[in-house]
Amino acid sequence: MSTRSDPAAHPWLVLTGCFLVATGFNAYLFAPASIMPPFTAAFGIDKAAAGLAISVVFLGWAVCQVPSGFLMDRYDNRRLVWAGVVVFLGAAAAGPFAPTYPTFLATRFVGGATAVFLWTANANIVGQSFPLDRRALGTSLFVTSAPAGVTVAQAVGPPLEAVVGWEGVVAAYAAITVVGLPLFAWALDEPIRNETSLSLSQFGTALGDRRVLAIALSSFCAYSLFVFFNSWMPTYATEVIGVDIGTAGTLAALLPAMGLAARPGGGWLSDRIGGRRRPVIVAAFLLVLPALLVAVLATSVVGFAAALLLAGVGSQLGTGVFYVYVEEVSPPESGGTSLAVLMTLSIAGSLFAPVAAGWLVDAVSWTAAFVFAGALAVAGIVAIARLPEA
Repeated sequence: MSTRSDPAAHPWLVLTGCFLVATGFNAYLFAPASIMPPFTAAFGIDKAAAGLAISVVFLGWAVCQVPSGFLMDRYDNRRLVWAGVVVFLGAAAAGPFAPTYPTFLATRFVGGATAVFLWTANANIVGQSFPLDRRALGTSLFVTSAPAGVTVAQAVGPPLEAVVGWEGVVAAYAAITVVGLPLFAWALDEPIRNETSLSLSQFGTALGDRRVLAIALSSFCAYSLFVFFNSWMPTYATEVIGVDIGTAGTLAALLPAMGLAARPGGGWLSDRIGGRRRPVIVAAFLLVLPALLVAVLATSVVGFAAALLLAGVGSQLGTGVFYVYVEEVSPPESGGTSLAVLMTLSIAGSLFAPVAAGWLVDAVSWTAAFVFAGALAVAGIVAIARLPEA
């Protein structure tokens, strides 16, 4: 990959452009979460159905992720990102005009499908743009675009809804992606593709790699927890803690905001302990357990905020480490495919969590939903308990 007159600046420019493109997508993804009351009222739906507005985005992502891994290992990732952006902008613009809830969900599914390039291909681009000794740092910084986008959605959603309605909220965040495009185009002047041509047989072998699947299963649990907290804590704050929707959105914004430090912090910590990945991932899940207990017992805004801070760290400390870990255990010719496997299971967890938690809240109780989250944390540890370091 070529560099400009200031080689040190080039990967950082790539990172910035990719970061903004992905931030806009992640804000779009969680746009309904902070405006659930007016959103559910507009369509006349219950909590479980409302959770589909988030889960269906992850469904589109999951369905298209594995085929995209094959494309990433064979074709220029820059062009894949451009194609994804065009479709994403169309889906975001169409959402507010949907006449029925199923039609709205269809636009969200299409928007979610573009994540295979707006997120996964961009993660690959960032990793390939940084030198080896900074690749973990660059990738960990890129994945903070997810909490950055969710923070924007949680904090900006309620006041924005008061001005432009729910329709404007679910479409507006695509503008962030547009802002990142000029820098993305300028910084990348060479193709980004795997130099080793991946064959179909190698593709099939990569899909069944047990080490990759173990890491991906653990990531399934981590992503489930992250989406559980971000999808339902605003509603929990209004129904149980008793705050207004604006305060609930501000409190919920603490969750993704903690990822701005926790995600790169996890990568930094992993490097500091000799490049070991598993201890950081286990520690992340262990932090979630007391956070759940505090949230259940909290009766004040202060106590609930403390739970969200701890949950925000625990659900995201290992995020960037998963990406590096799976790359390290993968053969060179199938790095994109292994990353796609990781993201497929991760996103499967993300689409599963909001609906499952919404059903538990409606059918059983909020406590049952928190017990479900605790089981996910334990399962995340078990999945990699016997996996050796790369």
